[in-house]
Amino acid sequence: MQIFLFIFAIALAVTMWGRSRFQKIYGQEVENSLPSRITGAQLAEQILKQRGVEGVAVKESRGLIDDFYSPEKREITLSPWHYSGTNFPSLALAAQQAGKAIQHHEGHRPLFWRATAIRWTVYLSIPLLIIGLATLGMGMTKTVFPLVLLAWSLISFWNLATIPTELDAGERAKKELEKLKIFRNLDERVGVERVMGASSTAYLDGMFTVGSWAAKTLLPWARRKMEPEEEA
Repeated sequence: MQIFLFIFAIALAVTMWGRSRFQKIYGQEVENSLPSRITGAQLAEQILKQRGVEGVAVKESRGLIDDFYSPEKREITLSPWHYSGTNFPSLALAAQQAGKAIQHHEGHRPLFWRATAIRWTVYLSIPLLIIGLATLGMGMTKTVFPLVLLAWSLISFWNLATIPTELDAGERAKKELEKLKIFRNLDERVGVERVMGASSTAYLDGMFTVGSWAAKTLLPWARRKMEPEEEA
């Protein structure tokens, strides 16, 4: 039992670090925008056009995973506030997903591993939490519960192991941003690139993603409260 708790503690610490890192940098840059007022969707489309990537749609997300590139659908989805947003985080997350579309265009196979890791992290985190609480309630602390901890930990570590794919997508997007010459100075460039780097750990905590989506979808007052927090 102790070894399962130890593995889980490490995975939990990593996910908490990833989420806090992303939120901190996001909050530091959210009030900054480019003079051009280009939106996230427009930037993603410009990056794809600059690189010569065709057949990729840029859409506003209505599902569980907001900012995501689906290799199967050849589709970039952005949250409503990043799709039409003009601040640095909106541009950074749009550019990051455009970088994944470039990876796909150039045949970068690890992209598929990363997409799968994100899906598993998000979609299995809540069921595993429910199963874990149920097994605790039934007193299965020495049988099923350790396996639940191990399963959650392995998913988190798999997500962590695919982070280099995120970093590679960011580098490909940065090359196109440099060609587009949308930045007037180094501060603007660094601000956007900081959020791009931090976004690599945004999905380490699947439970946060699902909880955020559920609140914004099911509770109108929570949606009004949470969206300004992610914009402001």
